[in-house]
Parts: sequence; C-alpha cells; structure tokens
Amino acid sequence: MHRRSRWITIGLLLLLDMLVFSLLFVLAAGVRNGLAHWIGFGVQWKTAFLVLRVVLVLMVGVFAFLGLYPGYGLTGVKELERVSKAVLLLLLMTASVFYLNKPFQCFPRSVLVLALAMAWWGMPVARSLFRNVFSRFAWYGVPVVIFGPLPWAREVGKAIADSRRLGWCVMRYVPLEDLEGTIVHNPSKGRVAVLALPRTVDPGPYARVLAQHFRQVIVIQDFSYFGSLWVEARDVVGHLGLEFQYHLLRSWSLILKRGMDLIGALGLLALLGPFMLFIALWIKLDSPGPVFFRQKRLGRDFHEFDVLKFRTMVVNAEKRLQEILAQDPVAREAYEKFHKLENDPRITRSGRWLRKFSLDELPQLINVLRGEMSLVGPRAYMPSELEDMGSYAEIILRVRPGMTGWWQVQGRHRTTFQRRLEMDEYYISNWSLWMDFFIFLKTVWVVMSGQGG
Repeated sequence: MHRRSRWITIGLLLLLDMLVFSLLFVLAAGVRNGLAHWIGFGVQWKTAFLVLRVVLVLMVGVFAFLGLYPGYGLTGVKELERVSKAVLLLLLMTASVFYLNKPFQCFPRSVLVLALAMAWWGMPVARSLFRNVFSRFAWYGVPVVIFGPLPWAREVGKAIADSRRLGWCVMRYVPLEDLEGTIVHNPSKGRVAVLALPRTVDPGPYARVLAQHFRQVIVIQDFSYFGSLWVEARDVVGHLGLEFQYHLLRSWSLILKRGMDLIGALGLLALLGPFMLFIALWIKLDSPGPVFFRQKRLGRDFHEFDVLKFRTMVVNAEKRLQEILAQDPVAREAYEKFHKLENDPRITRSGRWLRKFSLDELPQLINVLRGEMSLVGPRAYMPSELEDMGSYAEIILRVRPGMTGWWQVQGRHRTTFQRRLEMDEYYISNWSLWMDFFIFLKTVWVVMSGQGG
C-alpha cells in the first residue's frame, strides 16, 4: 500500500512539474512572439514544441537526481533550495544541448531564459500548493515509527505531525526498552525510523539495530533550537562534529540582504501606494486621531527607532492597557505570557480588519528604506522587552528587525514570547535567500487567508 502511495505522489508531481513548466514555456514563447516586431524573428511553434520535449526530459532527470520525487522529508525551505538549484542546472544543460545541436541554434534563447526565470519561482509555488492540498489525503506520505523516551518522542512526533507537507506519517511511539521486541514482531511497520533521544544518551547502539530494519533512520536529540536547517556534519578524526553558524551575521549576507530590501521596498511602495492612501482615508473617517502610530522599537545594535504603523487602536491606548491589566488578573497573566491581548478592547473597527490581514504594517516599508528595518527579519522588540530577551538580545539585535519573519509565518500571535525568541535565533542562524523567499510566500498566504495578528 505504501509503495503504491509513493508512486502516486511521484506520478502526480511529475505531471505537475511538466504541466507548470509547459505553461510557462508557452507563455514565454507568446511574449517573444509579441515582441517580434521590435526585436526580430518570432518563434516557430514546431521547433518550440521539439525544444519543450527535450527540456522536459532533462528537467525530470535533474529533479529526480536531486531527490525531488517524491521529496518526502524536505522542509519548504529545503525544497525551494533544491528546485532553484535544479532550474539553474537545467539552464546550463539546455544551453549546452542548444550549442551542440544545429537544429536548435535558430531557436530564440530568450524564450528558454524567460521560461526558466518564471519556473525559478513558479514551480516552488506550485509544489508548495500541491503538498498543502494533497498532504491531507491518506495516500500521501510514508509511515514513521518514533523510538525514544515517550515525553520527548511525543514532542518530536507533534512537530512532525504539524508539518504535513513533510510526508512523514507518525504511526506509533515505541519506548527504548521495547525497541528490539517491536522490530521482531512488526518488521514492516515503517519505512522511516525516528530515534528521539535526550542529548545525554548515546544513539549508536540503537541506531545500529534500527538501520538493519528501516530504510531511513533519523536521529533527533534535544539540542538547542538554532542551527538545524543548514547545519553541516563534520568528520573530526572519526568523531561526528556538527558545524553551526549564524549565517545572517556574515558581512556579505548583510550587504546582499540590504540590497534586496531596497529593491523590494521601492517596488512595493510603487505598487501599493494608492491602496495605502485609501487605508489612510478609512482610518481618518473611522475614529478620531492620527493616521499613523509611532512606537519605539529596538533596532540593529540596540539602537531605538520609531516603527511606523497604520493606527489600529484608540488614542491613549497605552494608558488604557495599564487600566485593563490592573483590573483583570486573567488578562494580565495572558499579556505577560504572550505580550498580546485576545479580543483587545482598544482596537478600532478599521483596526480589526487591518490587523486581520496585517495591512497595518505597510508603512514599515518607509522604515525599510530608512535602513531601520528589513523586509524579512526577527521581530521588532520593544525597549521594555529587552530584559525579557535575556541572552538572545546579543544575537537578535545584531541584525535589522523585519516586517515579517520566521515566527510570524510559523506561529504568529499563538506562540509564547520565549518561542518567538527561539524562532528569531533560528532564522539568524539558518538565513539564506531561499529562506527569505519562502517566508515571503508564506506571508502572502497568511495575509490573504486573514491569519494576521
């Protein structure tokens, strides 16, 4: 059954990839034909479909080589990285084929370049939608058995279950003392074994037993939250070493990210400017007070700055907050844990809609242009929260805070303050352009689905 399910997923992904790329290729050819009057000859469709068939064969081979069929166990960021690399490799391979084959040399190279440029972002989006939809079906994924002390094993299992797109279906939990007996009596219960252990337990003896019966054995120990996405295994004279880095603290990373911020902020302001004027008018008509709300936040290197937002609360909201916390012990306890209030009575009618779709944060594009914020980054913490940040502050406040970020698209307002700190450190440690692109795509989905905070 599970073997058949695997081939169903592979078949559907193959069809999806070929369909998406074919549509993008035809679109690119249409654009090239539309410009033929200005830039020369157009596209011969007979040759175009021959080229398309060659590219599709190469594409399937490259994707399969990079483990994208079925791609179980890949996080969204990892799949985005592999698809992006596959598209670049495909461009190099097709360029070589075109150069060596005379029939293809008369075909406009711009069509292929444009199609692959669109595929660079279009195919990861299509695959993400595919996994989000089909991961709800029983045939999607492979069975997983988790071995280890039950409290930690169940915590690992919950994390796996919350990310359905991984394709790992948790079938059962097995305590370490029952490991060998379970394998003997149930030898084919899972293709993947997860060994969830405390950091003080040597995984070697257990892993050697599991490796004889399972196709994959994944060891997960309760190390610190940071540095798991791009961590590298190192062989240190026969010993396993794990290399952790804060990727975003590299100077070239900060320079590259700043350039992307400027381009992105200018483009979004040009696109959304008229809509922002409409929001400003709506706020002015809805309740008395200014259009913008300014609040002190902690920026890079502990420097304070005024973050800009569309006003979503009544005037004197901070004074009202203190009154609520003094009068309501339950609200005070919730605020101390989450640093937010559910059903906050200070929020205006327009403010509820702006917050629901995160539109109140659009003026922060100005903060990005000023160099005070980034499009994607850690949360912009308040000066009053500095003490609560503890040792995390030394890492988090070395980069610019973001309009959106890892914790916003993963947990939003439902996470605790401590969890937000851990997610921000995770982002800084694991940063890459692929991760920022993934967060941007997730942010668009969160905003459109009204899951804002």
